[in-house]
Formats: sequence, structure tokens, C-alpha cells
Amino acid sequence: MEVRIDLSLGRLLAACALAVTVAGSSAAQQSASPPAPRVPPTLFSAPLADAPGHNLVVVELNFAPNAAPPSTSEHHARGHHHPGSVYVYVTQGAVRIGVEGQPVRVVRAGESFFEPVGAHHIINENASATEPARAIAVMIVPDGQPLVTPDEK
Repeated sequence: MEVRIDLSLGRLLAACALAVTVAGSSAAQQSASPPAPRVPPTLFSAPLADAPGHNLVVVELNFAPNAAPPSTSEHHARGHHHPGSVYVYVTQGAVRIGVEGQPVRVVRAGESFFEPVGAHHIINENASATEPARAIAVMIVPDGQPLVTPDEK
């Protein structure tokens, strides 16, 4: 399966970020102190010559089935943010995404979403209790910055 993303890096940088990490287990969502988001393995990374001090990083996100009740803006696992722009394309299943101040939405295979720099990503979970979900995240990351920073406890 070939996935083509036809965006100029300049427009992607100008548009800013989309937050992505793998949601914790349903037990973590119900825990008072859930673990920090797991940083997914990197599929590709390269410095951006047209944006000195920044790197293009691509990661694959895998979401296990989520038997827990859907998270809400008031009740969710620890949130996070990213230091740069993030674009996510869902390749399998459906993912529930919630950014603070925006409605929670379900993004299905073949659809995508974008998070601006510093957006507070509070919900990131599989929309299905029985089927896995997968996505590819394309991130613009400043030199020396982590891919994701979890909220303080």
C-alpha cells in the first residue's frame, strides 16, 4: 500500500503541529497517575535544509483495542504536547482525538488530522474496543527537543 502526502514542507511548518502519541492502557486511563506516553519507534528522520535547526521525523503509531469507556475532556489520561508541527494519517481502524478547546472527534482510516505547535492533546485512543488502529505521524521537531512532552502530574 502506498501512502502519498502531497504537502510542501514550508506549508506544513507554517500550518504548525498535530499531537500524536500512543494512548496508555485502559488501566492507565483510570489510574490517578497514568504513565507518560510511550514514544513510538522512528521510521525515518532527517534534518530539514530549508528549515535549519529542525528535523522531519516519521513514526508509526499503534493503538491497541480500547475496552475502557471513551475518554472525555473532563476524564482522560495524562495529556501531552509536541514542540513542533505534527500531521497524522490514519492507516487502519479509527482513533479518537481530543485537543483542549476543540471537540473530540473520531478520525478513520484514510483520514488525517493536524495539531498546531504547543496544542494540549488530551485524548488519543483507539475508537474500537475490539479492533486495533494504526497511523503514521509526520513531525517537525526542533533540534534537541523530545517528540512528546507529557503533562505534569
